[in-house]
Amino acid sequence: MKRRALVALSLPAFVTLVSGSAGAAEWEFSPSVEAGYLYDDNYRLTPPGTEIDVQGPMVDAALEMRTLTQQNEFSFTPRVRATYFPNATDVDTVDYFGDLDWSHHGQRAQTRIRGEFALQDVINSEQPTAGDGGDLGEPDLGDAGRVLVDNRRLRASLRPSTSLELSNRRELQFEAGYTDVSFDQQVTNAQVDYNVGDLAAGLLTRLNERSSLITRLRAARYDIDTQGTTQGYGAELEWNTRTATQARGYLRGGAQNIELARGGSEIAWVAGAGMNFLAGRNELFVDLSHNVGPSSAGEVVTRDQLRLRWSRAMTARVNFLAGLRGSHDDAVDSASTFQQRTYATGNVGLEWRMQEEWSLRVAYDYTWQEFANDTSQETSSGALLSILYEPQQRHGERND
Repeated sequence: MKRRALVALSLPAFVTLVSGSAGAAEWEFSPSVEAGYLYDDNYRLTPPGTEIDVQGPMVDAALEMRTLTQQNEFSFTPRVRATYFPNATDVDTVDYFGDLDWSHHGQRAQTRIRGEFALQDVINSEQPTAGDGGDLGEPDLGDAGRVLVDNRRLRASLRPSTSLELSNRRELQFEAGYTDVSFDQQVTNAQVDYNVGDLAAGLLTRLNERSSLITRLRAARYDIDTQGTTQGYGAELEWNTRTATQARGYLRGGAQNIELARGGSEIAWVAGAGMNFLAGRNELFVDLSHNVGPSSAGEVVTRDQLRLRWSRAMTARVNFLAGLRGSHDDAVDSASTFQQRTYATGNVGLEWRMQEEWSLRVAYDYTWQEFANDTSQETSSGALLSILYEPQQRHGERND
């Protein structure tokens, strides 16, 4: 509990420290509140015969606090999500989140610090949605997919980075990160505490006004409570492009040498490709990756993952929304007893913007999961009808 208390307090303390650099700059407050009715026929995503169906109201509220000066930009967004299921009150939950982002723009140097905090029920943490995850080239890992007992997960991370311009064409980049994950109670092969520290150094070369090439060295340390410490180091090459219309894309390849906690080592390949662009009435985000990272199952794994999000403006007020996530996990250690996991979830929905601040959303989602050597597959179907209130929402431009 002592370690968890220190982690939980670290982000608020950091917010206080960094926000002081904003000085007397004006603050912009952007609230967002979604309230609706949720239904799911297998909320825990468990094998056939053990399903729990739920239905009831949910609320998801966030407040983005943002300030901007000539050289600094800072934002902090606390968020809370709550559900109430009259037919299954034992799975009711209140989840808490916090995201911060601070950046400093100097004449030749750029610095950025990002932080995340999440205290949530494992039903949600172990079943990521199609909308979860980071930006292009930043896939999320950690979920193991098994919900055996009532439990909660605490996750906190901090990621500072800096870049130094050497010339008009070249730039040095440095990045570090630390993530700590712990559970109210540890469950073998399902919810195991771990922490991750990583360092990266790269040289960016601008090929032209729109594209660049990054040569990067990377090292990581995975400390899993039930396994010990696994270390990895390697190199990768990444090509990036960005157009005048803010369309972005990347292509990455590399390898890491993983020194296993049980002894010996394995070579793990790293790869990724993705794009995010706006074309007419459509906005598309797609990211395909192969990465190495910890799993709450208590193993260091390789994950093949696809993330896709598509929105289309059908009319000036009605948007079609769709998302897809698919992943496959396998242990880095070939001698491990880890059960390979395949997971997929997708959703489709409509959003009707009744007024500038108010929207009505209806969505359907389907989730599927399978573990190697298991005789059954796990599936669930769900639906959500909600109203969204965003009085200060900044809507993106479309190329009609």
